[in-house]
Amino acid sequence: MSLVFKELGELVDFKGGGTPSRNVEEYWDNSIPWATVKDLNEGITLTETQEFISELGLKNSASNLITKGTIIIPTRMALGKVVISEIDVAINQDLKAISVNDKEKLDIKYLLRFLESNKENIASMGKGATVKGITLDQLKAIKVPLPPLAEQRRIASILDQADELRQKRQQAIEKLDQLLQATFIDMFGDPVSNPKGWEKEKMDTLMTIVRGGSPRPIENFLGGTYPWIKIGDATKGDDLFITKTKEAITEEGLHKTRLLPEGSVIFANCGVSLGFARILKIQGCIHDGWLAFQDIHEDKIHKLFLLKALNSITQYFRDTAPDGTQPNLNTAIMKNFELIIPPMDLQLKFIAIVESIVNQKKILETSNIEFSNLFKSLQNQAFNGTL
Repeated sequence: MSLVFKELGELVDFKGGGTPSRNVEEYWDNSIPWATVKDLNEGITLTETQEFISELGLKNSASNLITKGTIIIPTRMALGKVVISEIDVAINQDLKAISVNDKEKLDIKYLLRFLESNKENIASMGKGATVKGITLDQLKAIKVPLPPLAEQRRIASILDQADELRQKRQQAIEKLDQLLQATFIDMFGDPVSNPKGWEKEKMDTLMTIVRGGSPRPIENFLGGTYPWIKIGDATKGDDLFITKTKEAITEEGLHKTRLLPEGSVIFANCGVSLGFARILKIQGCIHDGWLAFQDIHEDKIHKLFLLKALNSITQYFRDTAPDGTQPNLNTAIMKNFELIIPPMDLQLKFIAIVESIVNQKKILETSNIEFSNLFKSLQNQAFNGTL
């Protein structure tokens, strides 16, 4: 089938947005959802926003109210992201709203799927030294393949169904995490209130607790062979172990940090990441945003149990942290925290469940990657006329 292409600007209408003055209280915290780039999360639908404005704020700003069923695309930051709004929503200046001007020529869901498939190309158009952006003219010039309307709807339906399967796999992975957390609470109860009455001991009687150190400026010490463990190395992928790092520091930097052996447990002790815990499968250096737990009495407490116990009470640690610009737990607080010590046979039973769930997650994650590749293949076929 020979495909007809038309420029996006010939097929749709665009609306921009704006931000009401932050200095006028009456413009904010009212009834109209107001979207920014940070509201464009996972998936291709917009269902809620973090902020709301008033009708007065809408009227006295460049913001526009967009009806549900409209496509929203960023022109700054998160370039290539695209969603369709499921609510009536106002938008800020970093977003553009796209509505079809002739619904007999172009199906809105087909356009959404096309723009989603074209996200890498759209992102590559961005210009700017610090924050990249694209212009309205660049968006208008995007060439859209235009098969007959019935074919557009068929393509959109196929991709919708495939995407639904992809999302269900991701939801299954998330439910396994929830299952593990629920299993911990069911077996051991809340480690702080200790409803099951387990024996407790202060953490400094069960292990050595030390803080990391940061060579500064860090740029002067990068490029070596000693793994440099950052929060980012613990926030993606494996939620139990750290097996590699993106960066490494030089031997000179060792004098200003802390080199940990394999098997150490580390715990993020400040900022928005407070509560992240991981076990090292490598030796590595930690900065002063980490605490390290070493020489653990493994006859009393299993490392994986320790990790999951700490993860289960993140909010407690956040509430305990001294007041400041961001939460920060010092070594004294952690040393004095009384940790529950259930019988080792019960800990080992829990560890067996952890390992089983981890294996299931790996199977699902591998399947998810394979399905994502299949979805990309379907997208390519859909928009080159071979689906």
